[in-house]
Amino acid sequence: MKNRIPSMLCNLSTQLALIAFSYSGVVQGQSAHLDGSTLILPVVTVADRAFRIEFSLEPNTEPLQINLVSAVELDSPDSIDISNANSFSGTTLSIPDISVEGGSFRADFTLLSESPVVFQLATAEANDAPIPNNTPIACVRPDQDLSHGPNNPAVISGFSVDPSKIQDGGPAPDGIPPLTNPQFTQNLELTGIFPDSLVVGVKVGDDIRAYPHQILDWHEVVNDTFTVGDQQQQMTLSYCPLTGSAMMWEGFSQSVNKTFGTSGLLLNSNLVMYDRETNSLWSQMLEQSISGSTVLNIPDKVQVVETTWETWQAMYPETILMTEDTGFSRPYGTYPYGSFRTDQSLIFNVDNMNDLRLHRKARVLGLNVGDSSKVYPVSDFGDDVSLIHDQVGGMDIVAAGSTTQNFAVLFNRQLEDCTTLDFTPVQNQLPIVMTDNEGTQWDVFGNGISGPRAGTKLEKTNSYIAYWFAWTAFFPGAEIN
Repeated sequence: MKNRIPSMLCNLSTQLALIAFSYSGVVQGQSAHLDGSTLILPVVTVADRAFRIEFSLEPNTEPLQINLVSAVELDSPDSIDISNANSFSGTTLSIPDISVEGGSFRADFTLLSESPVVFQLATAEANDAPIPNNTPIACVRPDQDLSHGPNNPAVISGFSVDPSKIQDGGPAPDGIPPLTNPQFTQNLELTGIFPDSLVVGVKVGDDIRAYPHQILDWHEVVNDTFTVGDQQQQMTLSYCPLTGSAMMWEGFSQSVNKTFGTSGLLLNSNLVMYDRETNSLWSQMLEQSISGSTVLNIPDKVQVVETTWETWQAMYPETILMTEDTGFSRPYGTYPYGSFRTDQSLIFNVDNMNDLRLHRKARVLGLNVGDSSKVYPVSDFGDDVSLIHDQVGGMDIVAAGSTTQNFAVLFNRQLEDCTTLDFTPVQNQLPIVMTDNEGTQWDVFGNGISGPRAGTKLEKTNSYIAYWFAWTAFFPGAEIN
């Protein structure tokens, strides 16, 4: 059996049955599985810490060798059931469950090299324990991309992107001053915000906040703190006014200083940040570190909803709003780049800049799944809430949006129990936007609100809104719905 395992693992075709089993209450999906030539270990325990680790399979090696690609520490390891998790002792990587061709195997890999990190197959044998009849089997479905960058990019001279394409945007580091611990209010009469002003909305537990574009235009990065359970958690919201893209990242648990700054640099006209722990550079739209000691690291993301202040208030009237009490004197409400966000002009050169299938500043909801990329123009959703059922890169998705109410979100509609839901739109009940064929109602963040699956959350996809020119610069050849 030992000699059979390497050949099975190296066979990267449909022979591989990517099945994860739940034993003794183990979180479904902890089992090792393959994505192309990448071996993914969702949970690996190292002493009292837990990581998500990816290895690349080294072809034509006997015994099989695997090379470390990335390791991301998981927050709150105490909440993870590690009774059947993968583990590393310092010399041996133990994987208790690899499913191949319907069989379950366990394998041990021995550390072969520390620099670079390489493991070699030591032992492998079948798991004799029968699968209980009532054991749920995970679906064979595309793994959620962790970042928007290419898988396993080469790092040359310390950069995972071509450094010649990183441009000086003008300001020095933090010349566009980030905000830390911003001020919020519910006294909305004093804010000067208009109903059609765009905001970035966030809901973390019961904490609901809105960040106005008219402030983000001048600061781009907001380092904020949320209460998650009984813990304070640092998060960073970023918005690039040149590419119209907004996202929120969780702070890294292993960092002392979890805040980000503006580097003054741009990649494809898009914001490049730096983290204040290591001074490494991070691409906002790639959602990945592109140079420095953290190169190729990927942050954990928090879903945001970009919409008008009027729509956000209708969704969450209890929201608080970030105020212009920033400590800086800026002409908030005046866009810093003139007519840029509505005309066809570009200030900086970008890749693929002649893809004019859409207006350059058309706001699109874009999705990446593996090598597949597709966009859904916000202007195409219509006046009422409407839905799009689609498949991208093998992933069954549902997009919900409204042109008039100016929002668009996108979720994986296949659940972990293998059910693929069909949805119909819900009108005039914001934040509820759709109901499924089983009778569950779902909100704009993908939360099951009422019905049989109340309390369930749809899987967040690797999607966000950006200007068309920026999306096609980073992801040329993207399909348009």
